[in-house]
Amino acid sequence: MSQISQKFIAIVDDDQAMRESISDYLTRANYHVKTYSSGEEFLTESFDLNISVVVSDLRMPGKNGMDVLKELRSKNETLPVILITAHGDIPTAVEAIQNGAFDFIEKPFEPQNLRLMIEQALANYQSKSDKSALKSQSIKQLAIEQILVGQSDTMSKFRNQLIDCANHLKNLVLVGDKGTEKTIIAKIIHQQSPLSHLPYVHVNCKIVSELLFDKMFLGQEGAFSRVGEGVVFLEDIDSLPVECRKRLLNELERRVFQYEYRPKIKVKMPQIICSMVELPQSVEKHSLIGVILSRIGKVQLQVPSLKERPDDIIELFNMYLTQAANQHQASIPSLLPEDVLTLSSYEWPKNQRQLKQIAEQYVRLNRTKRVSISHLLDVNPNEMIDISRQSNKNLRTLMQDFERQLIIQAMIECSGNISQVCSLLKIPRRTLNEKLLKHELNRTMFI
Repeated sequence: MSQISQKFIAIVDDDQAMRESISDYLTRANYHVKTYSSGEEFLTESFDLNISVVVSDLRMPGKNGMDVLKELRSKNETLPVILITAHGDIPTAVEAIQNGAFDFIEKPFEPQNLRLMIEQALANYQSKSDKSALKSQSIKQLAIEQILVGQSDTMSKFRNQLIDCANHLKNLVLVGDKGTEKTIIAKIIHQQSPLSHLPYVHVNCKIVSELLFDKMFLGQEGAFSRVGEGVVFLEDIDSLPVECRKRLLNELERRVFQYEYRPKIKVKMPQIICSMVELPQSVEKHSLIGVILSRIGKVQLQVPSLKERPDDIIELFNMYLTQAANQHQASIPSLLPEDVLTLSSYEWPKNQRQLKQIAEQYVRLNRTKRVSISHLLDVNPNEMIDISRQSNKNLRTLMQDFERQLIIQAMIECSGNISQVCSLLKIPRRTLNEKLLKHELNRTMFI
């Protein structure tokens, strides 16, 4: 009953005695009830409330129960409607069922029978809502996977955290190493949030000076004016000069104060996403950045570096290769085994930004001559694997890692076509299937 008691049951009936009788009974049964004396009154304000079931008389002056049903169906296909009918209205009630009404109840009726019908309607509505939410979540997941690629456990967990942040968007701090695409991630969070229809303004704090502060933050063209109640993304907030930090803090405090204590001024409060490299916990609480972060909020999202998701490097690199090839109208060069080894073993200190740059160079330069990844990185491929850094891995484990990356590369190149992968790697189909099973890979991941 705890879930039901949080939902509104709308009673629409021009008969005041009937309306009040049903309302009193349902209120004693711990429902929240809202009553309306006409179809017009209900349709005017119904969508501003959290209504879960509508109980409407079929015969009313003006807009009757059938009118209410049809208008609701044009805006909400799943909201259950129960119609109250007289004995002679049965054919019309049957027509209403065909038009999407949940059920009808004939006068005179026992209140407990109506309550049972409402409980069934609520259960049905909840089930449909859960399925709709699940479908929406799946669509979001798919859209994000196409941008933030990677099949590693680390990346899968991060995407789930990102979706959760987007679904309940509040002021947020993105923390991650340089080059981890925090700018793209902030944009995705906005696009997947309930605020996606509101403005999004990106401010690069690296280029904000004391002279530019007013232009970039305040005034008619400033970020806070342009965004309204949307989302402001403050990239690299820890790069702000000291004087700008003071002015930003003053502006935030002024807005919070007016929003909470002087509502008549009607100051709009945007949601703020900011990014930084340093962990907020390591920032002194009484420093300007520390105080600003405390005003923004405590919600943090840690963006993983490539070191934390090495299994995704080959897939990411292939995505960047495809993008670069399309941009330069060139063919996609194939990776040789030594290229895969270099990609997998390199530490990538500048993360995705560096990986993308190497992919673009690899496409451009390989149009005229063969250039290796190790040449572009200016490293010796024979020195790529440093056993001292791999203290928890023996030769067998290192070879298995390399084998897995080669198979991933081949699967990506062949879009999961097993026959083509076998031909490319020159191994029997049975052997490939065994290795896919061993490395927990599935062809559907690459189709």
